[in-house]
Amino acid sequence: FLVKVGEEKAKAGNVREAITTFQTALKWNSELKFDPHQKAEAGSLVYKANRFIQEKKINEAIAAYNQAQKLDAKLEIDADTWSNLCRQGSLRESAKKVMFACEKAVKLAPYDGSIRDSRGLARALTGDYKGAIPDFEAYIAQLDETNKKELKAQRQGWVKELRALQNPFTKEVLDKLRS
Repeated sequence: FLVKVGEEKAKAGNVREAITTFQTALKWNSELKFDPHQKAEAGSLVYKANRFIQEKKINEAIAAYNQAQKLDAKLEIDADTWSNLCRQGSLRESAKKVMFACEKAVKLAPYDGSIRDSRGLARALTGDYKGAIPDFEAYIAQLDETNKKELKAQRQGWVKELRALQNPFTKEVLDKLRS
């Protein structure tokens, strides 16, 4: 429990509090084996990476996530976080660079349509039209009929274009997705 609390503190940017919490966890459970400073720094790097994504600094975010995982091999980064990096990187002309994040997100949550939608975008932007189609179809299948008609029609249009081996992601479409 204390390790989870420490991780949340680190991911929120509270490194000193995280270290203290990790040290308490180590005192209470001698079976735990990790460096509190490294573990807190890894969590802090996830916090920084998330901020980099908000600031549209995709390369910096990728570097921070990679460094965090080097510091703490057991660090858990959730599917939504990977999916966010996937989508934002794709929208910022870095689809190839973030494909690893797309794959990690889908591996963690293979039945989440939104996560598949993000990977579909990255796949389409990297020329993998065949791979993008089932991802968009997974998203379409999970959309509620009543309030998502526009999104459903949009994705269906993308699928139609991709099947015709055409790229639906014009500059205008990408600009609209970014906003």
